[in-house]
Amino acid sequence: MSILQNLLLVLVALMGIPAGFIIANAAKEELKPGKKWFLLIAAACLAGIVGSLIFSEENLALFATSFGFVFFVAVISLIKAR
Repeated sequence: MSILQNLLLVLVALMGIPAGFIIANAAKEELKPGKKWFLLIAAACLAGIVGSLIFSEENLALFATSFGFVFFVAVISLIKAR
């Protein structure tokens, strides 16, 4: 994969941060009851990222990006739930 493609994948994953803030602000009443689920989702995504990087094939980089996006959304939701 080229450097530009890798940078775009990282950019897509990091877009989970503003998406997490938007979702957390839109659903404030859902944050506290869903805290355990956000933690479970974050852990599963982290395992998916590590697994995708261990079996580093080109197609799995897209999975790592998807897991990264969801991971950032879940972590931001956990932070806002406090």
